[in-house]
Amino acid sequence: MAADEHVSQVEIFGERYTLRATEDPAYIRRVAQYVDTKLYEVARGSPAIPSVRMAVLASLNIADELFKLGEARERETATALAKITELSQSLDGVISGRA
Repeated sequence: MAADEHVSQVEIFGERYTLRATEDPAYIRRVAQYVDTKLYEVARGSPAIPSVRMAVLASLNIADELFKLGEARERETATALAKITELSQSLDGVISGRA
């Protein structure tokens, strides 16, 4: 184990896991809790499906959230860059006395 690695015990969907990561153990527990919550959400909607299928569906739900957040971030970045360009051009006009 590397010096900067931490060992964390987590429980996901009733199973205990020992995880090694460089991240803070509290962060690892939060991530595990999130995955656990997503699995139970799928289980509530489809209680009779096998665990592997449940894990795949929960993974797809998490990936969907990630993709949507990424797309929103890209839109916000583009909006911010457009505003920065607009403000920069306005400032250039003021500095050169054209405004």
